[in-house]
Amino acid sequence: MRLTMRKAVALLLGILVPVLGLAGAGLAQSAVSVQGVIQAVDCQTGSLVLQGAAGSNTISVNAATAVLVNSTSVPFCVLQQYVGTSATAWLIPSGNELQVTRVDVAAPAAAAVAPTVSAPSPLGLFLGALAVGALGYVIGRSSAPSQPVYQPYAPRPQQRYYYQGQWCQSPSCGTQDGGHVPH
Repeated sequence: MRLTMRKAVALLLGILVPVLGLAGAGLAQSAVSVQGVIQAVDCQTGSLVLQGAAGSNTISVNAATAVLVNSTSVPFCVLQQYVGTSATAWLIPSGNELQVTRVDVAAPAAAAVAPTVSAPSPLGLFLGALAVGALGYVIGRSSAPSQPVYQPYAPRPQQRYYYQGQWCQSPSCGTQDGGHVPH
């Protein structure tokens, strides 16, 4: 049942996609470009005024209009910074009117500012080295095997006691009660 349903859906999609894809093929439209210098940008109404050789053209844009400055997409209101710069608006016919699909602005590249590099302070170097050392210690200590350390047996030297002018090996030497405490 599932296999039959999958085959039916695949067949239906195989028929509909080419048919629906070809439905708009005969409606190809050519784009019209309007070139000029940006005179005004109104963010409230979404209009752009381009001053060209034939005069001024006021162009209305919508949310679907792509706005590019040096091939980088920007919001429409950013164009206020580019008043006096040349631009091209691309329009396509839509019913009885022209719809703006794209606005290209070719602005001169801004001069690159070289980053300033400061020498590291000795305190910063010391603290960085201390942090790296502490991290290495913690990692090394936590990754060390937890085995007892081998210590070979070494007999301790005999403790000697001195009692009444003689040396002996036992604390009870030379006493009758055996309770001698070494000095």
